[in-house]
Amino acid sequence: MSLLFFSIQNAFRKKAVAVLAVLGVAFGTALMTILFSLSAGMDHRVEGTFRELSNRVTISGRDAIFGGLYLGMGTKPIPSSSIEAIRDIPHVEKVYSQVSVVLRPQNNDYSMPLFGYGQEEIRDLANNPYNKIIEGSAPGNDQEMIIGKSLQEYMNLLNSPFAIGKVYPFLILEEGQAKKLELKVVGLYQTGNEVLDGAFSGSDKLARQIGRIPEGSVSAINVSVDGVDHVEAAAEAIKQELAGKKPELQVVVPGEVLNPVRNILEVLGKFLIAVSLVAVVAGGLSIMVVMLLSVINRMREFGILKALGWTPADIIFMVLVESLTLSLFGAALGIALGWAGVAVTRVFIAADIAVLSGQVMLSVLLAGILIGAAGGIYPAWCANSAAPVKILREV
Repeated sequence: MSLLFFSIQNAFRKKAVAVLAVLGVAFGTALMTILFSLSAGMDHRVEGTFRELSNRVTISGRDAIFGGLYLGMGTKPIPSSSIEAIRDIPHVEKVYSQVSVVLRPQNNDYSMPLFGYGQEEIRDLANNPYNKIIEGSAPGNDQEMIIGKSLQEYMNLLNSPFAIGKVYPFLILEEGQAKKLELKVVGLYQTGNEVLDGAFSGSDKLARQIGRIPEGSVSAINVSVDGVDHVEAAAEAIKQELAGKKPELQVVVPGEVLNPVRNILEVLGKFLIAVSLVAVVAGGLSIMVVMLLSVINRMREFGILKALGWTPADIIFMVLVESLTLSLFGAALGIALGWAGVAVTRVFIAADIAVLSGQVMLSVLLAGILIGAAGGIYPAWCANSAAPVKILREV
Protein backbone atom coordinates (compact mmCIF):
# COMPACT_ATOMS: atom_id res chain seq x y z
CA MET A 1 0.00 0.00 0.00
CA SER A 2 2.89 2.35 0.80
CA LEU A 3 4.30 1.70 -2.68
CA LEU A 4 0.95 2.69 -4.19
CA PHE A 5 0.82 6.03 -2.34
CA PHE A 6 4.47 6.69 -3.10
CA SER A 7 3.84 6.08 -6.82
CA ILE A 8 0.80 8.39 -6.88
CA GLN A 9 2.75 11.20 -5.20
CA ASN A 10 5.70 10.58 -7.50
CA ALA A 11 3.50 11.14 -10.56
CA PHE A 12 3.38 14.85 -9.76
CA ARG A 13 7.00 15.28 -8.78
CA LYS A 14 7.74 17.14 -12.00
CA LYS A 15 4.75 19.44 -12.20
CA ALA A 16 5.32 20.83 -15.70
CA VAL A 17 5.64 17.34 -17.18
CA ALA A 18 2.58 16.15 -15.25
CA VAL A 19 0.49 19.09 -16.44
CA LEU A 20 1.37 18.37 -20.09
CA ALA A 21 0.37 14.73 -19.71
CA VAL A 22 -2.89 15.58 -17.95
CA LEU A 23 -3.82 18.19 -20.58
CA GLY A 24 -3.08 15.80 -23.44
CA VAL A 25 -5.47 13.22 -22.02
CA ALA A 26 -8.02 15.89 -21.01
CA PHE A 27 -8.43 17.31 -24.51
CA GLY A 28 -8.80 13.83 -26.00
CA THR A 29 -11.40 12.69 -23.47
CA ALA A 30 -13.25 16.04 -23.65
CA LEU A 31 -13.67 15.58 -27.40
CA MET A 32 -14.76 12.00 -26.78
CA THR A 33 -17.34 13.17 -24.22
CA ILE A 34 -18.84 15.76 -26.58
CA LEU A 35 -18.97 13.44 -29.60
CA PHE A 36 -20.50 10.55 -27.64
CA SER A 37 -23.08 12.93 -26.14
CA LEU A 38 -24.02 14.30 -29.58
CA SER A 39 -24.39 10.78 -30.95
CA ALA A 40 -26.61 9.77 -28.01
CA GLY A 41 -28.72 12.92 -28.44
CA MET A 42 -29.31 12.30 -32.15
CA ASP A 43 -30.22 8.67 -31.48
CA HIS A 44 -32.67 9.79 -28.80
CA ARG A 45 -34.44 12.17 -31.20
CA VAL A 46 -34.72 9.66 -34.02
CA GLU A 47 -35.90 6.87 -31.73
CA GLY A 48 -38.60 9.16 -30.33
CA THR A 49 -39.85 9.88 -33.84
CA PHE A 50 -39.63 6.21 -34.78
CA ARG A 51 -41.71 5.17 -31.75
CA GLU A 52 -44.31 7.81 -32.54
CA LEU A 53 -44.65 6.65 -36.16
CA SER A 54 -44.20 2.91 -35.60
CA ASN A 55 -47.96 2.16 -35.62
CA ARG A 56 -48.91 4.60 -38.39
CA VAL A 57 -49.84 4.30 -42.05
CA THR A 58 -49.97 7.37 -44.34
CA ILE A 59 -51.94 7.71 -47.56
CA SER A 60 -50.89 10.53 -49.88
CA GLY A 61 -50.45 11.46 -53.52
CA ARG A 62 -48.06 9.36 -55.58
CA ASP A 63 -45.51 12.19 -55.86
CA ALA A 64 -45.47 13.31 -52.19
CA ILE A 65 -41.97 14.14 -50.93
CA PHE A 66 -40.15 11.73 -48.62
CA GLY A 67 -42.61 9.01 -49.49
CA GLY A 68 -45.44 10.83 -47.76
CA LEU A 69 -43.53 11.09 -44.48
CA TYR A 70 -44.13 14.86 -44.50
CA LEU A 71 -47.87 14.22 -44.54
CA GLY A 72 -48.63 14.90 -48.15
CA MET A 73 -46.45 17.93 -48.73
CA GLY A 74 -45.21 18.47 -52.26
CA THR A 75 -48.18 16.85 -53.99
CA LYS A 76 -51.66 17.73 -55.22
CA PRO A 77 -54.50 17.35 -52.69
CA ILE A 78 -56.30 14.01 -52.56
CA PRO A 79 -60.04 13.38 -51.96
CA SER A 80 -61.05 12.68 -48.38
CA SER A 81 -63.83 10.31 -49.48
CA SER A 82 -61.73 7.22 -48.71
CA ILE A 83 -61.65 7.89 -44.98
CA GLU A 84 -64.91 6.12 -44.16
CA ALA A 85 -63.94 2.97 -46.07
CA ILE A 86 -60.58 2.81 -44.32
CA ARG A 87 -62.23 3.02 -40.87
CA ASP A 88 -63.78 -0.44 -41.37
CA ILE A 89 -60.47 -2.19 -42.10
CA PRO A 90 -59.38 -4.63 -39.33
CA HIS A 91 -56.87 -3.30 -36.76
CA VAL A 92 -57.49 0.32 -37.76
CA GLU A 93 -58.00 2.46 -34.62
CA LYS A 94 -58.24 6.00 -35.95
CA VAL A 95 -58.34 7.66 -39.34
CA TYR A 96 -57.87 11.40 -39.68
CA SER A 97 -57.05 13.84 -42.45
CA GLN A 98 -54.05 16.15 -42.70
CA VAL A 99 -53.79 19.49 -44.45
CA SER A 100 -50.12 20.34 -45.04
CA VAL A 101 -48.80 23.45 -46.76
CA VAL A 102 -45.60 25.48 -47.09
CA LEU A 103 -45.22 28.80 -45.28
CA ARG A 104 -42.99 31.45 -46.83
CA PRO A 105 -41.98 34.28 -44.48
CA GLN A 106 -41.80 37.70 -46.08
CA ASN A 107 -38.52 38.69 -44.44
CA ASN A 108 -36.32 35.67 -45.26
CA ASP A 109 -35.84 33.00 -47.90
CA TYR A 110 -36.63 29.98 -45.72
CA SER A 111 -39.74 27.91 -46.32
CA MET A 112 -41.25 25.75 -43.59
CA PRO A 113 -44.18 23.35 -43.17
CA LEU A 114 -47.53 24.24 -41.64
CA PHE A 115 -49.82 21.40 -40.54
CA GLY A 116 -53.51 22.22 -40.27
CA TYR A 117 -55.79 20.39 -37.83
CA GLY A 118 -59.56 20.22 -37.62
CA GLN A 119 -61.57 20.05 -34.40
CA GLU A 120 -61.79 16.25 -34.59
CA GLU A 121 -58.03 15.76 -34.73
CA ILE A 122 -57.46 18.27 -31.91
CA ARG A 123 -59.97 16.45 -29.72
CA ASP A 124 -59.08 12.81 -30.44
CA LEU A 125 -55.30 12.71 -30.89
CA ALA A 126 -53.28 12.62 -27.66
CA ASN A 127 -50.00 13.53 -29.40
CA ASN A 128 -51.48 16.36 -31.43
CA PRO A 129 -49.34 19.55 -31.26
CA TYR A 130 -52.30 21.37 -29.70
CA ASN A 131 -52.13 18.93 -26.78
CA LYS A 132 -48.34 19.16 -26.32
CA ILE A 133 -47.86 22.90 -25.77
CA ILE A 134 -44.94 23.65 -23.42
CA GLU A 135 -45.07 27.44 -23.64
CA GLY A 136 -47.82 29.90 -24.52
CA SER A 137 -51.29 28.75 -25.56
CA ALA A 138 -53.22 27.06 -28.36
CA PRO A 139 -54.39 29.12 -31.36
CA GLY A 140 -57.61 30.95 -30.64
CA ASN A 141 -58.46 31.83 -34.24
CA ASP A 142 -57.40 31.24 -37.84
CA GLN A 143 -54.69 33.93 -37.74
CA GLU A 144 -52.79 32.28 -34.90
CA MET A 145 -50.46 29.29 -34.92
CA ILE A 146 -47.98 27.40 -32.74
CA ILE A 147 -44.38 26.51 -33.55
CA GLY A 148 -42.59 23.19 -32.98
CA LYS A 149 -39.61 23.23 -30.66
CA SER A 150 -37.22 21.79 -33.26
CA LEU A 151 -38.24 24.39 -35.86
CA GLN A 152 -37.77 27.17 -33.31
CA GLU A 153 -34.26 25.88 -32.54
CA TYR A 154 -33.36 25.64 -36.24
CA MET A 155 -34.57 29.16 -36.94
CA ASN A 156 -32.65 30.51 -33.93
CA LEU A 157 -29.49 28.97 -35.40
CA LEU A 158 -30.26 30.68 -38.72
CA ASN A 159 -30.69 34.00 -36.88
CA SER A 160 -34.35 34.16 -37.91
CA PRO A 161 -36.12 33.54 -34.60
CA PHE A 162 -39.86 33.27 -34.05
CA ALA A 163 -40.80 34.58 -30.61
CA ILE A 164 -43.97 33.60 -28.78
CA GLY A 165 -46.54 36.40 -28.80
CA LYS A 166 -45.26 38.21 -31.90
CA VAL A 167 -46.89 38.73 -35.31
CA TYR A 168 -44.94 37.85 -38.48
CA PRO A 169 -45.71 38.56 -42.16
CA PHE A 170 -45.93 35.67 -44.63
CA LEU A 171 -46.53 35.57 -48.37
CA ILE A 172 -49.34 33.58 -49.99
CA LEU A 173 -50.55 33.39 -53.58
CA GLU A 174 -53.99 34.74 -54.29
CA GLU A 175 -55.25 34.92 -57.88
CA GLY A 176 -51.68 34.65 -59.10
CA GLN A 177 -50.48 37.55 -56.98
CA ALA A 178 -48.34 37.49 -53.82
CA LYS A 179 -50.33 38.69 -50.83
CA LYS A 180 -49.10 39.43 -47.31
CA LEU A 181 -50.69 37.46 -44.50
CA GLU A 182 -49.88 38.34 -40.90
CA LEU A 183 -49.89 35.44 -38.45
CA LYS A 184 -49.28 35.42 -34.73
CA VAL A 185 -47.16 32.76 -33.02
CA VAL A 186 -48.96 32.06 -29.73
CA GLY A 187 -47.38 28.85 -28.46
CA LEU A 188 -44.48 26.39 -28.50
CA TYR A 189 -45.06 22.63 -28.64
CA GLN A 190 -42.96 19.46 -28.43
CA THR A 191 -44.40 16.07 -29.36
CA GLY A 192 -41.19 14.06 -29.63
CA ASN A 193 -41.92 13.50 -33.33
CA GLU A 194 -39.33 15.44 -35.34
CA VAL A 195 -41.67 15.61 -38.35
CA LEU A 196 -44.26 17.50 -36.30
CA ASP A 197 -41.78 19.41 -34.13
CA GLY A 198 -40.02 20.77 -37.21
CA ALA A 199 -43.10 22.70 -38.39
CA PHE A 200 -45.82 25.20 -37.53
CA SER A 201 -49.30 23.99 -36.63
CA GLY A 202 -52.61 25.81 -36.94
CA SER A 203 -56.22 25.32 -37.98
CA ASP A 204 -57.14 23.40 -41.10
CA LYS A 205 -58.96 26.53 -42.32
CA LEU A 206 -55.69 28.50 -42.18
CA ALA A 207 -53.82 25.74 -44.02
CA ARG A 208 -56.53 25.55 -46.69
CA GLN A 209 -56.38 29.33 -47.17
CA ILE A 210 -52.60 29.26 -47.64
CA GLY A 211 -52.51 26.19 -49.88
CA ARG A 212 -55.81 26.92 -51.66
CA ILE A 213 -57.02 23.44 -50.74
CA PRO A 214 -60.83 23.12 -51.10
CA GLU A 215 -63.15 21.32 -48.70
CA GLY A 216 -63.37 17.63 -49.50
CA SER A 217 -59.67 17.49 -50.35
CA VAL A 218 -56.75 16.87 -47.99
CA SER A 219 -52.98 16.58 -48.22
CA ALA A 220 -52.82 13.14 -46.61
CA ILE A 221 -54.82 10.60 -44.66
CA ASN A 222 -53.25 9.24 -41.50
CA VAL A 223 -54.14 5.86 -40.06
CA SER A 224 -53.39 4.72 -36.51
CA VAL A 225 -53.17 0.92 -36.13
CA ASP A 226 -53.87 -0.94 -32.86
CA GLY A 227 -50.40 -2.51 -32.72
CA VAL A 228 -47.01 -2.49 -34.41
CA ASP A 229 -47.43 -6.15 -35.39
CA HIS A 230 -50.57 -5.29 -37.39
CA VAL A 231 -49.14 -2.36 -39.37
CA GLU A 232 -48.08 -4.38 -42.42
CA ALA A 233 -51.40 -6.23 -42.62
CA ALA A 234 -53.37 -2.99 -42.28
CA ALA A 235 -51.23 -1.26 -44.93
CA GLU A 236 -51.80 -4.14 -47.36
CA ALA A 237 -55.55 -4.08 -46.73
CA ILE A 238 -55.63 -0.31 -47.34
CA LYS A 239 -53.74 -0.77 -50.62
CA GLN A 240 -56.35 -3.29 -51.76
CA GLU A 241 -59.18 -0.96 -50.73
CA LEU A 242 -57.69 1.96 -52.71
CA ALA A 243 -56.57 -0.06 -55.73
CA GLY A 244 -57.87 1.31 -59.01
CA LYS A 245 -59.09 4.59 -57.56
CA LYS A 246 -58.20 7.95 -59.07
CA PRO A 247 -56.07 9.88 -58.44
CA GLU A 248 -53.45 7.22 -57.86
CA LEU A 249 -52.37 7.13 -54.22
CA GLN A 250 -49.47 5.68 -52.28
CA VAL A 251 -49.74 3.84 -48.97
CA VAL A 252 -46.64 4.27 -46.85
CA VAL A 253 -45.52 2.89 -43.49
CA PRO A 254 -43.53 5.86 -42.06
CA GLY A 255 -41.45 3.58 -39.85
CA GLU A 256 -40.04 1.92 -42.98
CA VAL A 257 -39.28 5.32 -44.53
CA LEU A 258 -37.26 6.20 -41.42
CA ASN A 259 -35.08 3.07 -41.61
CA PRO A 260 -32.62 4.68 -44.07
CA VAL A 261 -32.36 7.66 -41.68
CA ARG A 262 -31.54 5.27 -38.84
CA ASN A 263 -28.92 3.60 -41.01
CA ILE A 264 -27.33 6.96 -41.83
CA LEU A 265 -27.23 7.83 -38.14
CA GLU A 266 -25.58 4.49 -37.39
CA VAL A 267 -22.86 5.30 -39.92
CA LEU A 268 -22.50 8.78 -38.44
CA GLY A 269 -22.27 7.25 -34.96
CA LYS A 270 -19.48 4.94 -36.10
CA PHE A 271 -17.67 7.91 -37.61
CA LEU A 272 -17.91 9.82 -34.33
CA ILE A 273 -16.59 6.76 -32.49
CA ALA A 274 -13.67 6.59 -34.92
CA VAL A 275 -12.87 10.27 -34.32
CA SER A 276 -13.09 9.63 -30.58
CA LEU A 277 -10.69 6.70 -30.86
CA VAL A 278 -8.21 8.94 -32.67
CA ALA A 279 -8.47 11.37 -29.76
CA VAL A 280 -7.94 8.51 -27.32
CA VAL A 281 -4.87 7.31 -29.22
CA ALA A 282 -3.49 10.85 -29.22
CA GLY A 283 -3.99 11.02 -25.47
CA GLY A 284 -2.27 7.66 -25.04
CA LEU A 285 0.69 8.83 -27.10
CA SER A 286 1.00 11.99 -25.02
CA ILE A 287 1.11 9.89 -21.84
CA MET A 288 3.64 7.52 -23.41
CA VAL A 289 5.94 10.32 -24.58
CA VAL A 290 5.82 12.12 -21.23
CA MET A 291 6.38 8.93 -19.24
CA LEU A 292 9.16 7.80 -21.58
CA LEU A 293 11.00 11.11 -21.17
CA SER A 294 10.52 10.84 -17.43
CA VAL A 295 11.88 7.28 -17.37
CA ILE A 296 14.93 8.20 -19.46
CA ASN A 297 15.77 10.99 -17.01
CA ARG A 298 15.31 8.64 -14.04
CA MET A 299 17.32 5.60 -15.16
CA ARG A 300 19.91 6.27 -12.43
CA GLU A 301 17.11 6.40 -9.85
CA PHE A 302 15.72 3.04 -10.99
CA GLY A 303 19.19 1.46 -10.87
CA ILE A 304 19.73 2.67 -7.31
CA LEU A 305 16.29 1.42 -6.26
CA LYS A 306 17.11 -2.02 -7.69
CA ALA A 307 20.41 -2.01 -5.79
CA LEU A 308 18.46 -1.23 -2.60
CA GLY A 309 16.30 -4.32 -3.10
CA TRP A 310 13.40 -3.19 -5.31
CA THR A 311 12.18 -6.00 -7.54
CA PRO A 312 11.44 -5.57 -11.28
CA ALA A 313 7.73 -5.89 -10.40
CA ASP A 314 8.04 -2.94 -8.00
CA ILE A 315 9.62 -0.75 -10.70
CA ILE A 316 7.00 -1.69 -13.30
CA PHE A 317 4.19 -1.17 -10.78
CA MET A 318 5.47 2.30 -9.86
CA VAL A 319 5.71 3.51 -13.47
CA LEU A 320 2.30 2.07 -14.39
CA VAL A 321 0.64 3.68 -11.36
CA GLU A 322 2.23 7.03 -12.25
CA SER A 323 0.90 6.70 -15.80
CA LEU A 324 -2.58 5.67 -14.64
CA THR A 325 -2.70 8.51 -12.10
CA LEU A 326 -1.91 11.15 -14.70
CA SER A 327 -4.37 9.57 -17.15
CA LEU A 328 -7.24 9.43 -14.64
CA PHE A 329 -6.68 13.05 -13.64
CA GLY A 330 -6.73 13.94 -17.35
CA ALA A 331 -9.92 11.89 -17.91
CA ALA A 332 -11.65 13.62 -14.98
CA LEU A 333 -10.66 17.02 -16.34
CA GLY A 334 -11.74 15.90 -19.82
CA ILE A 335 -15.20 14.91 -18.55
CA ALA A 336 -15.54 18.32 -16.89
CA LEU A 337 -14.50 20.11 -20.09
CA GLY A 338 -16.78 17.86 -22.13
CA TRP A 339 -19.69 18.59 -19.80
CA ALA A 340 -19.05 22.32 -20.26
CA GLY A 341 -18.99 21.85 -24.04
CA VAL A 342 -22.26 19.91 -23.93
CA ALA A 343 -23.83 22.64 -21.78
CA VAL A 344 -22.80 25.32 -24.30
CA THR A 345 -24.18 23.19 -27.15
CA ARG A 346 -27.49 22.83 -25.33
CA VAL A 347 -27.76 26.58 -24.79
CA PHE A 348 -26.91 27.68 -28.33
CA ILE A 349 -28.38 24.79 -30.36
CA ALA A 350 -30.94 22.62 -28.54
CA ALA A 351 -31.56 21.42 -25.01
CA ASP A 352 -31.69 17.77 -26.04
CA ILE A 353 -29.20 17.79 -28.92
CA ALA A 354 -26.61 16.14 -26.65
CA VAL A 355 -27.22 13.58 -23.90
CA LEU A 356 -24.49 13.27 -21.26
CA SER A 357 -25.50 10.03 -19.57
CA GLY A 358 -23.80 7.92 -16.95
CA GLN A 359 -22.92 5.43 -19.67
CA VAL A 360 -21.08 8.12 -21.63
CA MET A 361 -19.10 9.22 -18.57
CA LEU A 362 -18.27 5.60 -17.67
CA SER A 363 -17.03 5.00 -21.23
CA VAL A 364 -14.80 8.07 -21.04
CA LEU A 365 -13.45 7.02 -17.63
CA LEU A 366 -12.66 3.52 -18.92
CA ALA A 367 -10.94 5.14 -21.90
CA GLY A 368 -8.81 7.10 -19.42
CA ILE A 369 -7.78 3.88 -17.68
CA LEU A 370 -6.97 2.32 -21.05
CA ILE A 371 -4.89 5.36 -22.03
CA GLY A 372 -2.91 5.20 -18.79
CA ALA A 373 -2.28 1.47 -19.05
CA ALA A 374 -1.32 1.56 -22.73
CA GLY A 375 0.82 4.68 -22.35
CA GLY A 376 2.72 3.27 -19.39
CA ILE A 377 3.58 -0.22 -20.62
CA TYR A 378 6.58 0.65 -22.79
CA PRO A 379 8.04 3.21 -20.35
CA ALA A 380 7.65 0.64 -17.53
CA TRP A 381 9.52 -1.95 -19.60
CA CYS A 382 12.29 0.60 -20.26
CA ALA A 383 12.50 1.42 -16.54
CA ASN A 384 12.84 -2.26 -15.69
CA SER A 385 15.83 -2.52 -18.03
CA ALA A 386 17.92 -0.26 -15.79
CA ALA A 387 21.06 -2.20 -14.73
CA PRO A 388 22.22 -1.41 -11.14
CA VAL A 389 25.88 -2.31 -11.82
CA LYS A 390 26.11 -0.04 -14.85
CA ILE A 391 24.34 2.80 -13.05
CA LEU A 392 26.56 2.55 -9.93
CA ARG A 393 29.72 2.56 -12.06
CA GLU A 394 28.62 5.88 -13.55
CA VAL A 395 28.01 7.50 -10.14
